[in-house]
Amino acid sequence: MHFESSLLGTIEFDDRSALTFVADLAGLEGCRRFQLCHDAGVEPNAPRVWWLQSLDQPDLTFSVTDPANLGVRYVLELSDEQAAALKLQRAEDAVVLVMVYKDVLAAAHPALAPLKANLVAPLVINPVARTALQLTGLKADVCFSNRS
Repeated sequence: MHFESSLLGTIEFDDRSALTFVADLAGLEGCRRFQLCHDAGVEPNAPRVWWLQSLDQPDLTFSVTDPANLGVRYVLELSDEQAAALKLQRAEDAVVLVMVYKDVLAAAHPALAPLKANLVAPLVINPVARTALQLTGLKADVCFSNRS
């Protein structure tokens, strides 16, 4: 299929690869179908940032990354309802991503804006069923470790 993204241009994808969020993302009613895109020219071992393009709104694109790229590791407990909605067979099959953004209000010029991450509302994805949800209202326990 073809999709015209306002930011990424024409995206070609297989409709079966689209992610369906089982509930609306915070503040985005009725926007549940997304395509995860990446830059094919990135070095294989480089930290990756992907684009999460809405297939419901062409103007809506998020940058997402593995929280491990930021030195963050989640220990999440999903409710039975959340696990069922995601169609998760095993918890270890879930993939967690976080949205990253430039805080353009914190810099004199948008190009110099610091990169920030929304760590309290991660995305949990079942890559097999192509389902996802955003966890909101997380409480953080900070744990420092000298283990790798």
